[in-house]
Amino acid sequence: MNDPRARKLAEARQRNAHEAISYIPAWDDLTDKEREQSISEAAKWLRAAIEAGIAPLAERPTDKHDAILLDNYGQIWGEYQTSPSSHGDAILRLVWASEQCSSKQEIEAEGVEFRLIGWSE
Repeated sequence: MNDPRARKLAEARQRNAHEAISYIPAWDDLTDKEREQSISEAAKWLRAAIEAGIAPLAERPTDKHDAILLDNYGQIWGEYQTSPSSHGDAILRLVWASEQCSSKQEIEAEGVEFRLIGWSE
């Protein structure tokens, strides 16, 4: 798995460990071998998260799938397929438009599973 999120996960884990215990080296102070080991371990955890359904695949499963993105401000975006293809570059901000809400519990009772992807403001 060559998922760029694994390196981000490894760096964040090292940063958290370094903040908690100052004698644990910062990411930049690790050797290349230590970084590779950390990224490998993070990739295993990320794979487990994907298989558990709590993280999405990094790559598009099929051409019929559109990405749903959450920016660092909590805004939700969706890919907009164009013809010819924009190769994932065209996106629309998703907004709350319906004035009628549904019961999450009732929908879940019908067998639907929801996945938390982030928090919106």
